[in-house]
Amino acid sequence: MSNQISAEDKKISKEIIRFLITGCICALLDFLVCYLVNALFKNIITVEPILVALYTLCGFIVGVIANYLLSNLWVFKNVEDKSKQKTPKFIISFVLLSAVGWGISFLTMYLCTIIFNNCFSININNFSLTSIFDFKTWASLAFWLFVLAFVLKTFFGMIWNYLSRKFILYKAPKENN
Repeated sequence: MSNQISAEDKKISKEIIRFLITGCICALLDFLVCYLVNALFKNIITVEPILVALYTLCGFIVGVIANYLLSNLWVFKNVEDKSKQKTPKFIISFVLLSAVGWGISFLTMYLCTIIFNNCFSININNFSLTSIFDFKTWASLAFWLFVLAFVLKTFFGMIWNYLSRKFILYKAPKENN
C-alpha cells in the first residue's frame, strides 16, 4: 500500500478543512447571537425550553445564512452543477437540511441544560447582556458549562451539516464520486 495521497483525497481533505473553517466562523456568529439573545430574553421568557429554542433558532438563522454563502462561494468547489445552487429548490433543501441540524443542536443544548441543572444545580442560561465582558463570568462554572454545551451542539450539528451537504446537496460530478 502506497503512502501517497491521491489528488482526489487532497481535494476532499481541503474541502473538509474549508468546511471546518466555515463551521468555526459560523459557530462564532452562532455563539454570539445565542449568548446575546439569551441575555436579552432570559428575564422575559422564563420557560426554559422556549428560551433555549429561541436563542438556538436565532443563532441558527444567522449561521445558516453565513453557511449558505460560504458553502457556495468557498467550501464546495467540485460540484455537479453550480447553477442549481441559486434555485429556490436548492435553497429550500439547504434550509430544510439545516433545520434538521438545528433540531440536533437544540436537542443537544437542551439536554445539556437539563443534565447540568440536575447534576450540578447550575442554570447555564442565566447570563446578563454585559456579563460576557465581566471576568467573573469567565471564571464561573455556569459559563464554561454553557460553552461546553455549545461546543457539543455545534459538533453534532456540524457532522450532520457536512454529511447532508456533501452527499445530498453538493454532489461531485459522477466521475469524481
